Amino acid sequence: MSVEDATPAEFEGSVVTEPSYFRIFLTALTPAGALGYKDQTVENGGFDSGFTALTDTSYQPEHLNASVTQNGYVSVLAVDAATGDLTYIRETQTEDADNRFAPPQNLGKPDGVSGVLDTVLINGLTGRANVFLSSSEADNTIWWKFQNPNTVVEKTFKVVPPGTETPIEVTVPVEVPPAQIWSDWQQLPGALVSLTATQNADGRIFLAGINADGVPYLNLQSNDRPFLPENWSGWQDISEGLTGFEQIVCGLDHDALVHIFARIGDKIYMKVQQQVSSSGFGGWVLFASFASPVHTMDVSISPQGGLYLVAQLSYGANCPVYAKYQTGTGSDDWSDPAVIGHVYQNCNLILQPNADTSLSLFSLDPDTGKAAYLRQQSLGHWSATWTELGAGYAAIATTQDITPNPS
Repeated sequence: MSVEDATPAEFEGSVVTEPSYFRIFLTALTPAGALGYKDQTVENGGFDSGFTALTDTSYQPEHLNASVTQNGYVSVLAVDAATGDLTYIRETQTEDADNRFAPPQNLGKPDGVSGVLDTVLINGLTGRANVFLSSSEADNTIWWKFQNPNTVVEKTFKVVPPGTETPIEVTVPVEVPPAQIWSDWQQLPGALVSLTATQNADGRIFLAGINADGVPYLNLQSNDRPFLPENWSGWQDISEGLTGFEQIVCGLDHDALVHIFARIGDKIYMKVQQQVSSSGFGGWVLFASFASPVHTMDVSISPQGGLYLVAQLSYGANCPVYAKYQTGTGSDDWSDPAVIGHVYQNCNLILQPNADTSLSLFSLDPDTGKAAYLRQQSLGHWSATWTELGAGYAAIATTQDITPNPS
């Protein structure tokens, strides 16, 4: 299904029905490129035992993202294995539809780009999907595609004013779905090999990443014309004398301030937005230091509204996973790092909130393909054992499913 065939139904406003549940949705790719999913069977509970196929198409196992539409429906982004085109899949909004998911939308790929290094799927200023990719070509170009905002047209209606019987014509501006659902691919300046993004407090997107030399950069959509590449604020080199950046993650805390975390060897650094919705940040501060290098990290909102960061160290067959979380309203109020669990290998980690705001920590062992999760019991304490979700996976992604569709 091409983007031109996408139904405008998802652009007709927000869901007004109260959600009947809030479940975690987990999607996964196998090494052969099969794309499927499993849900929590109940809020805050366990997951389906089966793995339900999303489509019959094979996808590149290295690239997988999950998010929600502006109406709270699940959406997934993957890369077609045969063509290299990006594919967007979302739940249908029709309650009596034969299939839970609408036909995949082929987003294509930018001209001159034969492969991708990294992809991001995030909701933007209008609440609609934004897609970013970094090219695997030698120039590592950065590309952007988004669901177009609604347009405003004038429509004339006949109305009968109160106290009269004679209708009159009234012309008013009306918001209608865009003629073209998705924008064309647009190139952003710069070159990056990894990408990450978060929403600013006002809904604009902060895009960050690291280039081939390990230098981190940050960019923010503009206020006045946010949907033009030339009107982003411009890339800032945020290295500030540090070198060897390996990973960046971002989050928005309970004070609506964006926090950026950087992983370099055995240390994690943090920088904090100086004012709500501004483009300015304070300098890097040492957030945590460990006895061995950090393999990966992730950040999420915690049950008490602050940020919660997990980090996995890179040694032995029983690698510790540390957690550190905000304990107060200030950016300096954080707990000490503490071990919350162990993993057998250098896993990929994902934090995802449950319906009751407690967190689940998902891990994927790239060597065995085993996926599992750990449940948070209280702010600083987690269950003692991992619950297995299956094996034979090459990539996983999670999001929340908050729509009233009970299927």
